[in-house]
Amino acid sequence: MIPAFDEMHPVLWIIVAILVAVDVFLLRRLFDRWQQYTQARRWPRLTVQADKVQLVRVAYEREGSPTSRQEYYEAVFDYRYQVAGRDYQKQTVQQVATQQEADAIKAEARISFLYNPADPAQTLDAPPGPAAVIGTVIGLLIFNSMIFGLLANVQDFLNLDSY
Repeated sequence: MIPAFDEMHPVLWIIVAILVAVDVFLLRRLFDRWQQYTQARRWPRLTVQADKVQLVRVAYEREGSPTSRQEYYEAVFDYRYQVAGRDYQKQTVQQVATQQEADAIKAEARISFLYNPADPAQTLDAPPGPAAVIGTVIGLLIFNSMIFGLLANVQDFLNLDSY
């Protein structure tokens, strides 16, 4: 075995195990997000008539700040679609700014979305942008920087005890 590994304190092994576990998770997440980012642009688009559209008025106000009050509407669509002879049922929510816009959406009651041909139950309103991929890469870099810094500091601390 490598001599440096023989001398590693058990705390350092725990930190390394955490680093590896989180890195595996983040790399899998990055791979999934990259695949969706590159493939969703080729997914077919469906437009269907909604079975039901419910309008909900949302009033948001941050506690203690009356000037932060915001009002908007949400259109909740219940719809069904069929791909390759199989039926799917979904619900989606669209945020709209005004009552007139909400009424127009309800009157039309149509929803357009992309679906994954490999898994038609997976749908998206629009193809994803690169933000999720970039955010995951940044998270991976920040986490690794923090853990390597922690690892170095713990190692220095443990070496101080041996003097």
